[in-house]
Amino acid sequence: MKSIYSTFTGLFKDGKPIDFLATWKKTLDKASEREVALFQKTYSDEWFDWEAPQLSLRAEGIMGKYHLRVMATLIGDESPTPLRRSDGFDIWNEEIPRVGHKFFMKASTYRKLLEVYKSPFLKDGQKVKQIEKTLRNDVENAYLGCKDTADFMILKAISNFGVCRFIPSINNPGGREFEIDYLMDEANKLVSALLWNDANSKAGKLDIILTLTMIVTLFKNKGVVFEELLMAPELLAFIRRDITIREAAYGKDKSGKVVTIPDLNTLFADNGLPKVREITRLVGIEKDGEREPLDPWNHNMIVFKPAGKIGFIQPSIEDNELFEEDNVDYMNAGNGIRIAKWRTGESTGQKAGEYTQGSARLIPVITEINGIVCLQVRGIEEPEEAVEGVTFYTKEQFDQKAAAASLVG
Repeated sequence: MKSIYSTFTGLFKDGKPIDFLATWKKTLDKASEREVALFQKTYSDEWFDWEAPQLSLRAEGIMGKYHLRVMATLIGDESPTPLRRSDGFDIWNEEIPRVGHKFFMKASTYRKLLEVYKSPFLKDGQKVKQIEKTLRNDVENAYLGCKDTADFMILKAISNFGVCRFIPSINNPGGREFEIDYLMDEANKLVSALLWNDANSKAGKLDIILTLTMIVTLFKNKGVVFEELLMAPELLAFIRRDITIREAAYGKDKSGKVVTIPDLNTLFADNGLPKVREITRLVGIEKDGEREPLDPWNHNMIVFKPAGKIGFIQPSIEDNELFEEDNVDYMNAGNGIRIAKWRTGESTGQKAGEYTQGSARLIPVITEINGIVCLQVRGIEEPEEAVEGVTFYTKEQFDQKAAAASLVG
C-alpha cells in the first residue's frame, strides 16, 4: 500500500491545499537543480563533485577509465580468473554497489499522527507542522543514510592507504562484501619510525614539526601541496600536549599549558605546514532493528589532504527507478538517490506500519589519490634499532624491516 502521508488530505497551508508527498518531491527537485545540500553537508559534498547518474554503469567501465580497482567476494563459478585471493575477493566487473537502508514506522506513531490530523482542537497550520516534521525526519534519515555510505567509503579509503572494504552490515547487496582499492602510490603510504605516544613524547624522542615538515617538503618537490592535516580527536589532543610542540608554541617558561588549536595552526603555518582538522564523522548502521554508530576513520593515521575537490561520485540509475511498483510512493532526491515509502499490514502478511527506504548505486572516484598521503603513527611496533635521522619509512620499507626482524627473532 502507498504511504500513509497520501491519506492526509483536505488540509491547507498558506491558503492552499497541501499534498505532503508532492510538496517534498518539489523540494527535493529544486535542491537537486540548484545543487545545494538540503540537509547537513557531508564530506562527500565538500570534497567531491556529484556526477549525473548513468543508466548502464558497471564497475568494469569505472575501472577501465579511472585509477582504481573494485573487488568483491565471489562464490562458485563467479570468479572470472583462476587467481582468486585467499579471502575470496576477486576483480568485480558487474554492477556498482547498491547502498542505502530502510527503517520502520510503527503503527503507534501513525496513531499519534492520525490523532493530530483528526483533532478538532488544532488549526490546519498546527496539524501541517506536526505532520511535516515527521515526514521531514523520514526523508532526511533515508537520504542521509545513502550519503553516510558515501562518507564511509571516502573516509575509510583515505585513512587506510587508499583501500576501503565495506561489509553487509554497511551495504548489503545479497551479502556480498566489496573492496575498493584506489591504488595509492607506495611512496604516499608512510609509517612513523616512532610511536606517537606519551612515553616517546616525555622522553623527547619525537620531533613532530620536523617529521611533518620533511613529508611536506618531500611532496612539494613533486608538485603536491597540502591544505589540511586530517586526524582523530585524540591524536590532535596528543599533538597539542606534546612537550616539543608546547615549547615551540609558548616557550619553555609557559610550556605547562596545552596548545590551543588556533595557536597550533599558527605554529604550523610559521613552519610551512597545513592547518589541522579533526575528523569526528560517525555513520549509522542498522543492526537487529536498531541504529548503531560506526566510525570509518582510522585513528592511527594522519592524512595529508590537498586543497579543493579530490574526486567525484558517480551514481548509476537506481533499480527502482526502472521498475517502480504500483503501491509504493517514490521521490527522486538527487545525486541518484531514491526515497521510497510504503505501508505494510494484513494484506502483505507483515506487521502494520510504514517503511521508508533510501537507496542508490554509487561509487566515489578519488582522482587525486596521489595528492593524498597517509602517515601511520600508532598501531605499529617500533623497529628495535632506530636509524639516526630517519623519522618515517614507506609502508613497504617498514613491512620489510618488520618481516626481517621476525625472521631474526
